Amino acid sequence: MKKVKIIIFSILIYMLIGGIFLISCEFEGNGLGLDINEDNINVSEDKPNNKEGAEPGDENQVSDIEDAEFFLELKNRQKNKNPLSDINVRKAIFYAINRERIVEELLGSYGEVLNSLFLKDSMYYFPAWKEYSYDLDKAKSFLSDAGYGIDNPLYIIIGASGDSDSRMIMEEFIKEDLKKIGINIWIFNRSPREWYLEHIKKGDYELGIWALYTNEGGRLENYFCSDKIPPRETNDNIDCYNFYWYENEEVDQYLQEFYKENDLESKKNLIRDLQEKLAGDAVILPLYNRLLSIAYNKKIKNVDIDLRDNLFFKNIEDWDIERNGDLDEEDKNMIVGFKQEPYTLNPLIFDSIYTGYISNLIIKGLWEKNEEGEYRPALVEEQLPPPMGKSGAESTLKVKIKLKDDIYWRASAPITSEDIGYTFKSIIEDADVSDTTEDYKNIKDIEIINEKEFSIVFRDYCDDWKGLFSIIFPKSIMEKDEKVSSLFKNDIIGCGPYKLKEWVSGEYILLEKNEYYFGEQPKIDNIKFLFDSDINSLIGMLGKGEIDILSIPVDLELMKNLEENKDINLLVKEGNLWEHLALCLKPKEE
Repeated sequence: MKKVKIIIFSILIYMLIGGIFLISCEFEGNGLGLDINEDNINVSEDKPNNKEGAEPGDENQVSDIEDAEFFLELKNRQKNKNPLSDINVRKAIFYAINRERIVEELLGSYGEVLNSLFLKDSMYYFPAWKEYSYDLDKAKSFLSDAGYGIDNPLYIIIGASGDSDSRMIMEEFIKEDLKKIGINIWIFNRSPREWYLEHIKKGDYELGIWALYTNEGGRLENYFCSDKIPPRETNDNIDCYNFYWYENEEVDQYLQEFYKENDLESKKNLIRDLQEKLAGDAVILPLYNRLLSIAYNKKIKNVDIDLRDNLFFKNIEDWDIERNGDLDEEDKNMIVGFKQEPYTLNPLIFDSIYTGYISNLIIKGLWEKNEEGEYRPALVEEQLPPPMGKSGAESTLKVKIKLKDDIYWRASAPITSEDIGYTFKSIIEDADVSDTTEDYKNIKDIEIINEKEFSIVFRDYCDDWKGLFSIIFPKSIMEKDEKVSSLFKNDIIGCGPYKLKEWVSGEYILLEKNEYYFGEQPKIDNIKFLFDSDINSLIGMLGKGEIDILSIPVDLELMKNLEENKDINLLVKEGNLWEHLALCLKPKEE
């Protein structure tokens, strides 16, 4: 009989719930990971003694519901099958959650509550969610307006990927907080793949926790535009990640104007208005930014983390090594500890965050983003005409580019227009990468004028078109392979500050200074990436001085110990990947 009940419960739970497209698997515990772990709901064998005849309003019978079947029975008796459609319920939830407590437990003094879609130092930061400070009185008032309370509780299910300890802690805290105002929560977690495909993507969830990445506003349309609700995805309307099923004409208008606008102040105002509207509608509740933390030997100077891409080799040309208090001129070598060895250094092929760490030191594009998210020339001398607009008399679908003089590949061969044109052609013709770089199809052609000049001809305007040229390869190399995605599994050619010297599979990758680099020559001569899948082993090597720098997990006890080590510096920054509570507004059948 018990097995039958469990089967019935499983069917019911699939009908009732579900929750995100996550920003790949670069960060452990994103929610959509590569490792599939079964995390079944625990159905208690013991039901409350007085379950028979229980009504949703019987407080003494639902004060501590530990049985899933009983919970669902009470939930199914609710007359309103769409309680989250009531903004009063949504606001009650937001005011009832003690976000400060969550941050303190998970991040300690290193983090803080997030009240925006962006970091504090972002040009688009606006604390629109500041109004949702922890306030049980307000929460109870809003819930009462919706017709619920301690004496007439509401039943809601929350879910997340079952591989994340931090999310499970958040769920328990949220459950405790909401119970105080009259909302009873059942926690439903699944493996990352199942959670995404069967619940988030289909809108079969009520409350969900996952992470978003909104660096400089590039993905906002995909998350919040009405046209991006998953069922509306077509070949022409891709990246439909509005898993909230949120529809608002004002938000759609803000987003349309944002992507058309070139004036920075106007863009800031639009994003401010957008955030105010989202906060006012109580669709998502930002919780906190994921932390980026690195520990390194104090002899390494000028270390920083680049928040644009969450990598810690920011301004590598300025890094230096101090010996006995002096910055001498001897060969300077640095060892970096890494858990995961990449299987390729080709940045067009997703492997892991570790691919990016290494290939970013070797590869340079035509433009680079600064801290404000604006593109600045790297290999480009000038661009004519001025930046395009999406509409109006001044708009154009063709732009002329001139490359700098004295820019070379590592073997002293000059970088030419042919290299840029052939890179574009190779990406477009390779289905293994073109399917994941849809914006390339907005470019119609690259017209070669001469060795240093070419024109980009657009089929359709693409707001982030300069980002499509962040990767270029030599034509002479690409001509030897059928597909660009098959390049650089064991070697890579670039024009960055470093070049690949040696790769011993399973042990290390060694980079050396690129003497043909067009920028300022780095001070560190060699960078060795040492691989060890055991993070504890790497931490031990850092403490012994056998490695110089290491990205570490956010573990408060570990971080405290590292801060107390006189030979080690700890650098912690909030990243662009942030956790949030999502509410699904997809209508349920009454």
